[in-house]
Amino acid sequence: MAQLNVPLRIIAQPKASYRERYSCEIGDRNRSQRYIHAENNSNHLNYPTIEIPKQWNSPRLYIRVTLVTVCSEQVPVAYIHPYPIDTSELNVIKDIERNTLYFPILEEELNQDRKSFRIIRKKLTQHELRNYGQLCPLNKDEKDILCTDNPLDVRRIIDIYQLGKSQLLFSLAELVHDDLLPSIYDETSIYSHIMTANTTTHINNNKSFVRCVPTKGHWNGGDDILMIIPKLDKRKICQVYFGCSSLNKKRRIHFEFVDMKTIIFTTPPCPIQSTGNQSIEIPIVVSQSDEEIARVNFLYQSYNQCSNCNIGAMFDCFKSSNSDGQSSSLDFCSDEIDIFSVCS
Repeated sequence: MAQLNVPLRIIAQPKASYRERYSCEIGDRNRSQRYIHAENNSNHLNYPTIEIPKQWNSPRLYIRVTLVTVCSEQVPVAYIHPYPIDTSELNVIKDIERNTLYFPILEEELNQDRKSFRIIRKKLTQHELRNYGQLCPLNKDEKDILCTDNPLDVRRIIDIYQLGKSQLLFSLAELVHDDLLPSIYDETSIYSHIMTANTTTHINNNKSFVRCVPTKGHWNGGDDILMIIPKLDKRKICQVYFGCSSLNKKRRIHFEFVDMKTIIFTTPPCPIQSTGNQSIEIPIVVSQSDEEIARVNFLYQSYNQCSNCNIGAMFDCFKSSNSDGQSSSLDFCSDEIDIFSVCS
């Protein structure tokens, strides 16, 4: 077997700039998978990739991947990044507490001299980050630096630890005997380039443009909806309700703020009783100070269908809006999206 004390070599770095995605945009029955993509490279690899020597022919060897914070003058040590990473690949050992994935090295990858990683990264909402608790140093032997007096001050935590930036840490690991987790060869560790969340937004004169994802879901409700409303003012009382003009009634919905212009909520059951295989549009209305500031139609479907099956039409909608020079935190970039299982 090749020496296990030589640093790994990254042959396809992750993209330096990316759009952050919340849990409601990723996975599950009504969402598409979004992976970390690779920068343009000579091998035309789509995902972050490392070189694999053929001598590593052992079923006990794994590649450890951990998402970590970026060291700075304020925080000079790396911490386990609180935004979770995950994968849909099989036989991966997951250490959720350390935000770490252990990927087995497959025979096919040994023959190709490389291993690529399909990794999903999820941004936490402010509520989730507040409940996350104290961040942990990557190296357990390093002294924890208390960088903020108030662990519930989410905005300060985001700023101090620069959570908009992150790195992937790759290491060789070996599963020994009956251990639950592989043992890491620290001397093989290598950090990826820094990945930075793209926060640039361009809003044209049409301030009333509203974005909603997904735009359709199951008749029984339970779909998570992410809605961007340029006119939203967090300082004012806001109401969200599903209206049904045929029944002359509205249903108020509990929601949470994701940021200053974005809310998230879960759809209720359709207010109209299903009579079979049918679909119906119900308006989602957002108002502040008795003024309607947003209205979109949500399509309820009575059959068991993934609510992103018409994702192509959704992309067309977003592309047409971008053609006017408008984009926001819900922009969809086709080169950053993988849809491997749109419908079950």
